[in-house]
Amino acid sequence: MKSLLGLAAALCCVAGLALGQPAPANGPAPTGLIVGSGNYFSPIVHDLDTAIAFYRDGLGLEVTGAPGNAAENPALRNMFGLPDARIRWAIARTPAAPGGVEMIEIADAGGRRVERNLQDPGANCLVVTVRDLDGTLARLKKLGAPLVTVGGEPVTIGQGTRIVIVRDPDGNFVELSQPAELPSTAPPNTNVVGVRVRFAVADADAASRLYQGGLGLAQRAPLGEFGNNEAVLRALGLTGGQYRVAQQTVPTSGIMYDFVDFKGAGSKSVAGRIQDFGSTRVQLRVRDINAAIAALKAAGGEVVSTGGKPLALPAGNSTLQVAIVRDANNLFVVLIEAPPPA
Repeated sequence: MKSLLGLAAALCCVAGLALGQPAPANGPAPTGLIVGSGNYFSPIVHDLDTAIAFYRDGLGLEVTGAPGNAAENPALRNMFGLPDARIRWAIARTPAAPGGVEMIEIADAGGRRVERNLQDPGANCLVVTVRDLDGTLARLKKLGAPLVTVGGEPVTIGQGTRIVIVRDPDGNFVELSQPAELPSTAPPNTNVVGVRVRFAVADADAASRLYQGGLGLAQRAPLGEFGNNEAVLRALGLTGGQYRVAQQTVPTSGIMYDFVDFKGAGSKSVAGRIQDFGSTRVQLRVRDINAAIAALKAAGGEVVSTGGKPLALPAGNSTLQVAIVRDANNLFVVLIEAPPPA
């Protein structure tokens, strides 16, 4: 059950884009700073209710309970570097993968929409394998989701896998993929049976060196050469250009991250702030938050949390050390260091 780019590589002979299978229940053992993940995709949204409708009613993820809010949690607001903002959130989940889509609504912080194309550094794509692509796409169209794929219809690649990419209400990209046959391990009675995240970056080689060599993501396959498969380009909403990918896995959780760069596709860097709609966070658990911050800063990152350093965040009976870092590609990385077990 491979996603668009992986099928193009394995089945259409496009060099360098084998993206592998859905995340296993448990990932590789930690060997570096990263020891696990939290929620795998965390879009900043303009309106939480609208975002919930997209991911729950359209995509088919499960949202339970009332939204959380940070009204009485100044430590959490400081983690965002927005002590006076109003922050609400909800999490949409699937039994197919640990974590979830954590939608964050930030108000009273001067947020504005960030406009990116899929090939622009900082653009992120949630890749979901679904049981029913046509039904899912129909629901998303009814909710007003813009289509990205050239022609506005699913593209077939490999041995019968159908792919289409849409935008969520805040401009984040979501790829729907339906293979000709679902694997026997697909969770029953759920539409989303596989999840991964794809990040557009300025340089996939540099991103790989940082997140694998510097932080400790596990390599799934080495960085390949640039490819230009026509079906892949159409699915990505492009009529030309080339692409390549670095393929990595988060230790312990098994969530898969892919760092993709483009050439000849009109890529441009569009800066965004944490409060801007269309910005995206990922959560990584680390064994040494100061060392992780140092690695990200050495590669052009910047701490956005209040004070520019880790903060204490009460969590149940313990206290976490947390910080949000904007990396050089406009991805906001939430670093979480938990105290050692008693």
